[in-house]
Amino acid sequence: LFQNAERRLKSPTEMLELFRDWPTLVTRAHDLSREFSFDPAELRYRYPSEWIPKGSTAHDFLSDLTWKGAAGRYGGEARIPAATRRQLEHELAMIAELGYEPFFLTVHDIVRFARGRGILCQGRGSAANSAICFALGITEVDPAKNDLLFARFLSTAREEPPDIDVDFEHERREEVIQYIYRK
Repeated sequence: LFQNAERRLKSPTEMLELFRDWPTLVTRAHDLSREFSFDPAELRYRYPSEWIPKGSTAHDFLSDLTWKGAAGRYGGEARIPAATRRQLEHELAMIAELGYEPFFLTVHDIVRFARGRGILCQGRGSAANSAICFALGITEVDPAKNDLLFARFLSTAREEPPDIDVDFEHERREEVIQYIYRK
């Protein structure tokens, strides 16, 4: 505990009592606080977007990569299981609602770089519950075959991007880190 209880926000009544000789200071401070207010959502991280193709949006690019990846995983677009199609549509809609397309595109880009250089990497954890992560090659677990719970990975109740853990072989991890710094 602190030596006194002063490290807290005081109520308006307490502030008026504290500054009883200068009541206009309290009123002015209140007015200023309204002027300088901000939404904590403004502090949200902004992912790079310069590598999204011109004329495309992050959502369009993620959708395109997802459907191409799913077609590759299942041996053609026509062979994507109906349940997987529904799951991909659900995930794409939720990701769009939350605005996390750039996050998924960033992770995909890092994994694409590593695999393109022959660096062993593997997505793990709750990301394995995502059909999109499977379609993008981030994870190797087909959630449709394993009946996994997507809500454990991504939920509108949480106000932060999902946790996508990707392990890289330790001998070459620095190459991936340097790629991220350069990018």
